[in-house]
Amino acid sequence: MKSHLPLFAFVFVILISCSEKGANSEKRAYTNDFTEVGQVKLEIDSLSDFNFPEFQVIQEGEKDLLLVMNKVNFSFDFYDLASGERLKRTAIQKDEKYPIPALYGFWYHNADSIFLFRQMLLNSITLINGEGEIVTQYSPQKIDRSSPQAMMKSMVNHYSRSTNPTLYDDGKLYFSDMTLNGFLSSSEAMEEFRPAVLVDLESNEVQVLDHFRMPDYYRGKTWPMDMGNYSRIKQSNQWVYAWAGMDSILVYDENMDLIKSVNAKSEFAKPLKFTSGSNLPKDIQVQERVSQTTYSYIFHDPYREVYYRFVNIGRDMDESDSEDQFPHLKNDFSIIVLDKDFNILTEKRFPGKIHYPYKSFVGEKGLYLSRTNPFYEGLNEDEVVYDVLEFR
Repeated sequence: MKSHLPLFAFVFVILISCSEKGANSEKRAYTNDFTEVGQVKLEIDSLSDFNFPEFQVIQEGEKDLLLVMNKVNFSFDFYDLASGERLKRTAIQKDEKYPIPALYGFWYHNADSIFLFRQMLLNSITLINGEGEIVTQYSPQKIDRSSPQAMMKSMVNHYSRSTNPTLYDDGKLYFSDMTLNGFLSSSEAMEEFRPAVLVDLESNEVQVLDHFRMPDYYRGKTWPMDMGNYSRIKQSNQWVYAWAGMDSILVYDENMDLIKSVNAKSEFAKPLKFTSGSNLPKDIQVQERVSQTTYSYIFHDPYREVYYRFVNIGRDMDESDSEDQFPHLKNDFSIIVLDKDFNILTEKRFPGKIHYPYKSFVGEKGLYLSRTNPFYEGLNEDEVVYDVLEFR
């Protein structure tokens, strides 16, 4: 036994030395933790909705602004993220030639180009200027009205939400399809489904990216619809996709060809277990939603060159869950932080019933977490409070 001690000690010293060298190397720029750097409070008036349904962080001059689509007032509200002050409110003008029946989603390209999107349609895409005046509309989609089934199939249930926005680049709008055609219910439906659609504004045409399919991970099983949710971002010349049921993150090139699959598994993740079949009782659906650990959204932080992947951590079901509208918002959640090469730096857990993780965003000061969870006891409908965390 004693004869092995010198060798063991030598190996131990080598391991410690390598560990210290790795910790002090230039590549490792963080201490693997979030630091609270402040709180921002945005005042809400009677013409606003404190839930902030759709929003986008923009820059005007040297200021970080939160641009909020105000569906109540049919306007855009601009908030200064430094002071919390609403700087201006721009009404969206009514135009009989280009009607906008309801506000759904948007993308701010620059101060004179904001795109408005209609739910489930790629027609009546509206371009407005900085004064809220309608510049033009695009209607490239051809709807098959031969039958209700054909019409539903020809529509695009694009997401266009703040956490998975439709993006504009070089004359094209890139949409995410979240079809209502039961794409997780059978192998055939899954094979037919195409998640990525683009609209070429110059040719006024819709292009379905036919070679871009569901990940192989999903095939051969039936899944609840929630498992078909995904988050995607465009970073430089790459597309990054994070699916609700997948530990891995998928990285594609500009042509949507797969470059690599990266393991980004949560430490809280367990094998998913779902009941097969359709038309399940509500309590079973709720139980499966709240008890499973799944992934929600991924954000890129350009200021710190990291990615944040949000995780919804499963828990035991409460008696009240069946009566609540969004019982999964009671769950704890975590944030996985990955470096620019998708190496995991840390994962931090947050308690439930305080923040609304789906209302988060990244600004120059850090990651903004909204205290608008409907189960938060300190909820104040007259203001929106953000905790600002910086990853260092």
